[in-house]
Amino acid sequence: MNRFLLAAFLLGATGSVFAEDSAWAWRRLPNTAFSVGESIGYVIKYGVIPAGLATMEVRGMETVDGRPSYALRSTARSNKAMDAVFKVRDTNESWMDVESLCALRFRQDVREGFYKRKVETSYDQPSSRFIYRKWRKGKEYVYDGPTTPFVQDILSSLYYLRTFDLQVGNTYTLDANSANATWPLHVHVRARETVKVPAGRYDCLKLEPVLAGEGLFQAKGKLEVWVTDDARRVPVWLRSKVMVGAFDAEMTRYVPGEAPAVSKDSELR
Repeated sequence: MNRFLLAAFLLGATGSVFAEDSAWAWRRLPNTAFSVGESIGYVIKYGVIPAGLATMEVRGMETVDGRPSYALRSTARSNKAMDAVFKVRDTNESWMDVESLCALRFRQDVREGFYKRKVETSYDQPSSRFIYRKWRKGKEYVYDGPTTPFVQDILSSLYYLRTFDLQVGNTYTLDANSANATWPLHVHVRARETVKVPAGRYDCLKLEPVLAGEGLFQAKGKLEVWVTDDARRVPVWLRSKVMVGAFDAEMTRYVPGEAPAVSKDSELR
């Protein structure tokens, strides 16, 4: 699934769909890592060959089911030379609860060669359930099922991880939903390294995320992510190792957003 975006990240609506459980309590978590207006650009390379461009951005604030949310978007687009071999036009969108930093809604529109995929998932966090829709050959298929509390989608999981106090040698686990299933995502913090990308030289933490099922982080092959060793945890370099080589997404530009709002009574992880 979404192989090209894996290399790049590798990354509302109003009106309630769900009824909130009266026993539910939304958590409050701090966020000093990202905010509205943040934009990151990448060049995607296959070996030394430029293959395309990718972006990740916090494009605004929107309300989903009565909850303020960050509107996140990642895109990947192959260049003209790669189009002739394997054309890619990928978009992932996520709506992430501002207060609890969990997924509220996710959309994916993928074109990779002859493969096409269009899906949408709505998350009922108070009831720990999801509704998953996919469209194929003009038909809509709908699935629903249980999730774990405060589950993430494949895009919001990276943004959520950026808010962690990451320490070398530790492994962090969160639950990520992909398609109609939820999987544990294990993130190993391997080392501190200095890396050089087109945007500059950065002191980074080297992460190795592993997801046991289908998703942005795959157990098949290997994904490595370098994030800045500071409060923002900006992903500056992403490497997806596959059977026939590796795709690299190297940061070409970084535009910080507004100062992140931090709740006074936030719970610390």
